[in-house]
Amino acid sequence: MSVMRWKVTALSALSAIAHANAATAGAFEVVGADPVGVAEASARVARASDGAAAFYNPAGLAMGRGVGILVAPLLMGSTLQIQGKTSSISDPFGFCITAHGTVPLKSFLEDRIRVGIAMFVPPEAAIHLLVAQPTAPQLPYFDNRTQRLMVEPAFAVRITDAFSVGAGVNVLGGVKGPADVRPGASGAPEPRLSIDATTQIAAQVGVRFDLTERVHLGAAYRQEFKVPVFVATQAQVGGIELSADVDLEHAMFDPHTIVVGAAFELGRFDVEIDASYSMWSLYQGPVLGVRAELPGALLTSEERRSLFRDVATLRVGGGYGIDVGRRSELVFHAGTGVEPSILRSTRQGTTNFADGTKVFGGLGASLSLRDVLPKTLRFSLGLGLTAMLDKTIEKVACSRAPCPPDTVSGPDAKNPSVGIDNAGYPTLKSGGALLTGTLGVGVDL
Repeated sequence: MSVMRWKVTALSALSAIAHANAATAGAFEVVGADPVGVAEASARVARASDGAAAFYNPAGLAMGRGVGILVAPLLMGSTLQIQGKTSSISDPFGFCITAHGTVPLKSFLEDRIRVGIAMFVPPEAAIHLLVAQPTAPQLPYFDNRTQRLMVEPAFAVRITDAFSVGAGVNVLGGVKGPADVRPGASGAPEPRLSIDATTQIAAQVGVRFDLTERVHLGAAYRQEFKVPVFVATQAQVGGIELSADVDLEHAMFDPHTIVVGAAFELGRFDVEIDASYSMWSLYQGPVLGVRAELPGALLTSEERRSLFRDVATLRVGGGYGIDVGRRSELVFHAGTGVEPSILRSTRQGTTNFADGTKVFGGLGASLSLRDVLPKTLRFSLGLGLTAMLDKTIEKVACSRAPCPPDTVSGPDAKNPSVGIDNAGYPTLKSGGALLTGTLGVGVDL
């Protein structure tokens, strides 16, 4: 195996890489990149100017000052349900780390070029991929998005006192090599497995314009991120060579996203309104492609069809500040937002992807202590909620062969509407919420 550790659960070459009734959500894409972002429902594209701006809007880095670092443990809990079963969090804990600083240049470039980084660090493994069986009920919006190391470095240039541009990358190192296959207890022949997940880099760019000291405008683009995974299997049974290749093109998927926002400072209040557009229609879903070669036969999986659509999201967040002592400050944060389902209205066949309208909410507070120690200390708390409204998807039984792809059928080709055992038939139901809590400690160096 390469530098990264790779965990795969219950590998099976023909049916699925792994099976698990688990759901997770994108730590940055859904719940936020730091405690303030969690509390303000990620409405930060026009205001973030510390290390978290590497995710929200790299151009915001140029509007910040000084050098700082923040570490925030993040814990998630799930009440998400699909078909009456709780979809628990497989990797519920990680660390959000952000840092920012000014490049020490002189002359006309002084204080104009700044760098930053935002990271999400799982405590155990760089990647933990879970792939359910093709017909298992799944929540594709949440699956396999926090189960990886996120490293997002960025830099920004302040062109004028009011205008800046920035760029960064979302990067994940590749994995290539043999999987760990141990002899079975039965002594039966074991397959030889090889895993290949190539290095992935996605761009993030943004602009920031401060119309006045109290009005800030921002826009950012985050490129689609995906990790193509290829698993090659070879086995020899009775002197006969067998091979099966399994590929998953869109693992760890985040869509192309465009975000625009405007922020206003109203005395002690500051408020921001963000609108985003996410291109989920390009997502093929967590569906496996299979190619198996047997003596005299070649088996391939069905052609994939997209069941997903682009969605627009609206978020509102803000804070209210209170002076503490001569120079310290306590700020209360809150935010909310709404996003429609990423699923198209078309019916599904054997697949059982579930999703619904999401409502985001958050509360929190941050305390900056400037007079206690030689360095300014910052403490921040964020509590977030991603509620998925209850949704019921109707399934349709096939009435006669050949069965349309958006229907389900039983084992009898002559009477396909009898004996249907699809997990989502006759209705696929989902709902519940993802809960997030994070407590950060930062220091200005």
